[in-house]
Amino acid sequence: MLCKICNSKTNKLFEKNILKKHKTSYYQCSSCKFVQTDEPTWLKESYSSAITSLDLGLLSRNVTLKSEVARIIDCCFPNAKIMLDYAGGYGVFVRLMRDSGFNFYREDPYCENIFAKEFDITNTSIEKFDVVTAFEVFEHFENPLIEIEKIFSYSDSVIFSTDLIPENTTEIENWWYISPEIGQHIAFYSKQTFGFLARKYNKNYYYKDKNIHILTDKTFDKDQLEYLFGAPKTFFSKILSKVFKPKTFSVNRKTLLWDDYELIKNKTIF
Repeated sequence: MLCKICNSKTNKLFEKNILKKHKTSYYQCSSCKFVQTDEPTWLKESYSSAITSLDLGLLSRNVTLKSEVARIIDCCFPNAKIMLDYAGGYGVFVRLMRDSGFNFYREDPYCENIFAKEFDITNTSIEKFDVVTAFEVFEHFENPLIEIEKIFSYSDSVIFSTDLIPENTTEIENWWYISPEIGQHIAFYSKQTFGFLARKYNKNYYYKDKNIHILTDKTFDKDQLEYLFGAPKTFFSKILSKVFKPKTFSVNRKTLLWDDYELIKNKTIF
């Protein structure tokens, strides 16, 4: 089997039973270290519900991401005016970001938009966005390059989350992120994988805590990187930070909650 990312040869790592009944093998690329399953013939069964009942962290994850993404946008994309959440699920993240003053829309043809009604991609004529976000999505891609190119058709910059595979390959087999019980996670990435993708699409790659990633045509400077990811802490840097305050980034934003309320109220027929 060839790697779906870089087309190199892969090596079989182990086997698991998907949904406790579909035996499948997992393969790792010899070059970019991407991990993929056999062709996932079980996906229709896995997606009987778009969001699995095991995703108990959905709400807390979106609350955390709201703060994290606000920092990233204010610091690195301060001129961004309109943004898109790709595969945005129920619309929780979009609603939270709009409440915080970020003009986000949602895209997801496979899941009902509950919390961001009237702010779906179908509600705007805009085709190109300043930033796209995609959280806990990349691991679901059956054809990663097709999906990634679709994301880049919406924006030159994407902020996304997915866990990086353990560096010790012996730990991958029992890695919780494999989630064979639900069968929706079929693509797993390493830093080398995203490095390859950055080169392929002429992007810069940044990541934080092995879960938050950015692929962008922008280059972040030292102040931006220190603000987002923190500077290395030494005895002298701690002393200097008390004398020279590190640069901070903030954009004054007004919540869109009441504007959205008026828009929806005027469109609704009671």
